[in-house]
Amino acid sequence: MPASLIGKTLLNRYRIEEFVTRTPLGEQYRAIDERSNKSVTLTILPKSIAENAEAIKELDSKSKPLQDISHPNLTKYLGIYQTPTHAFLLEEWVDGPSLQHILEKSPVSAEEILLYANAVCNALETLYKKNFLHLHLAPELIRINKNGEIQVSGIANAQRNGISQPRKLHRGTSLYNAPEQIEGQTPTTAADVYSLAVILYQLATGAWLNGKSAPKTSEAIRRTHLDITPASPNSLNPNIPDHFSRMILWALRKNSGDRFKNTTELISALALALRTSVDEIPLRTNPTTAPVTAAALTDWQFLPPPKPNLQDDAPPLEDRLAALASPKKKKKRTNFIPILFLLVFGGLFSIFWFIRPAEVPIELPPTATPFLLSYTPPPTFTPIPKPTDQHGGRIAFTCTRGDYNQLCMINRDGTGLVQLTDMAASNYYPTFAQDRDTLLFASNRNGAFDLYLLAFNEKQVIRITNNIGDVVSPDYSPDGRTIVFANRVGVNPTAIWMVNSDGLNPRLVYTGVRDIVATAFSPNGEQVAYAMSLGIPQEYEIFIMDVNGRNHRWISEGLQGVGGSISWAHDGSHVLVHAGRFGDKNIFKLYVNNSDKVQLTDGGNNAGASYSPDGRYIVFNSLRNDDQADLYIMRADGSNQVQLTFDPEPDWDARWVE
Repeated sequence: MPASLIGKTLLNRYRIEEFVTRTPLGEQYRAIDERSNKSVTLTILPKSIAENAEAIKELDSKSKPLQDISHPNLTKYLGIYQTPTHAFLLEEWVDGPSLQHILEKSPVSAEEILLYANAVCNALETLYKKNFLHLHLAPELIRINKNGEIQVSGIANAQRNGISQPRKLHRGTSLYNAPEQIEGQTPTTAADVYSLAVILYQLATGAWLNGKSAPKTSEAIRRTHLDITPASPNSLNPNIPDHFSRMILWALRKNSGDRFKNTTELISALALALRTSVDEIPLRTNPTTAPVTAAALTDWQFLPPPKPNLQDDAPPLEDRLAALASPKKKKKRTNFIPILFLLVFGGLFSIFWFIRPAEVPIELPPTATPFLLSYTPPPTFTPIPKPTDQHGGRIAFTCTRGDYNQLCMINRDGTGLVQLTDMAASNYYPTFAQDRDTLLFASNRNGAFDLYLLAFNEKQVIRITNNIGDVVSPDYSPDGRTIVFANRVGVNPTAIWMVNSDGLNPRLVYTGVRDIVATAFSPNGEQVAYAMSLGIPQEYEIFIMDVNGRNHRWISEGLQGVGGSISWAHDGSHVLVHAGRFGDKNIFKLYVNNSDKVQLTDGGNNAGASYSPDGRYIVFNSLRNDDQADLYIMRADGSNQVQLTFDPEPDWDARWVE
């Protein structure tokens, strides 16, 4: 049993308590999240994956959509993480025996087998609806909690349906791989059907496909999957009904086209074989329907409930939003400052000075409720420049709330948090117009992403572009007359476009060799900086061009792992970018004339930096204190880094009022 990691704490947060098992994804451990005091499942990826940058990027590219998947029969996936020596996957901990424990007590009755088949089929069907295949089913990835609920884990390497061959996270041939997986063919839902059928065969017979213990060598496993027809389950266990036995064999056919095509067909056939319907199958095990499982649960030594953490007693999100936006709360915070000042005057004076409210009064939107979604024709005026607060009084940002990305705003001192949008659509890339009362952003509320203006005074959303492609990363020119943005039209690479601020004359300016994901006008309005992919997934390079799309210069050459965000310094001498290893990005100043680099942060996985209007402060998002992004503010030299938001869901892509 591996013991080298027991007692170690990864990322200053996850303390490894015990080794659990080896899975198709790697060695599995139970760990404690020291912030929540709750158990989590931590799977250490093998070195062949952890040291393969492309493999890690592949896993990371699927991480967000897989984390969004939720179902009672699926263990919640929490993401992929890296330390200097390890890469690991996190899932919620399911306290209870795995199906491997049940197999040790098999064979079991057909009725009990049906419970497992139904739970796993429900989990797989949820993945299929999101266009993912599991492709790594194994008994050790199926667990039963104390309530008798059956949960499938290991979705971190779920493969998008239609991909020719998934990347293996383990060596050798799995006991549960379908023949088409072994031969390198494009897998379908029928591959998961086969894997599940192997597990059902073991439950029914107490033996593997060869009628005895599973072979030890990859070649013997491969030969069985490809060439040997297993004996009927009821020949090894006469208590299995004949028709039920035949349905398992049907799901084990070598040719994927001869099997059940999906889990719906499989579970319907199994239920029919036992003269019942799918709707009548119990959703959890109990001593009557699943006596073998009930006995395993009785023998299981369940962990004591976690001690409550202070964070567990935090009020609901809605109450915290209201409290932050409440004038009364702000008054209490102001009254506390003199006390704090007296206690820590010497050592923390600079921090106090940094977080104090802006001296210039900040005019907040008239209401904290979502703005009315009334649509009017684009305005025909050009915004008139107005003076800004000394350091930029407000910060707009993308705030993930539930299933969608919304727009939020907060004062630079952490007060006055309001959620500006609340609808079943995604809203990104907020940028203030020069009038300071209008917010430009991209949204897919009408299908494809277009540009919209949110007018605070009128409480309405105004559409700027209309079905010109998929629009991202808008930015105003210094005079407020032009908007630059990245736009994808059809199957073409995402290119640089511009449009008048009144929505007229949308036009293509430059088509790069690959996708462009971020754009930003220089302070003098003569150049545009942009981030473009050169073929490495989730990495970009920074270029500068004239506003007419000519005279391109590559300024990030030699900086590794550059991300897709840009913010110009107020004097135009450099841009802010984030770069570094996957999972450990830092904020850099990147000078435009000589490509010199100055690192501003050190650790925390930081991104999305943006200067205040006077260039004295920087807002950015970081994962340093949570598994979700929060906003932070620091001085322009990287000092006095202070956390600004504390929401349990991600806050990111922040921009100061301009």
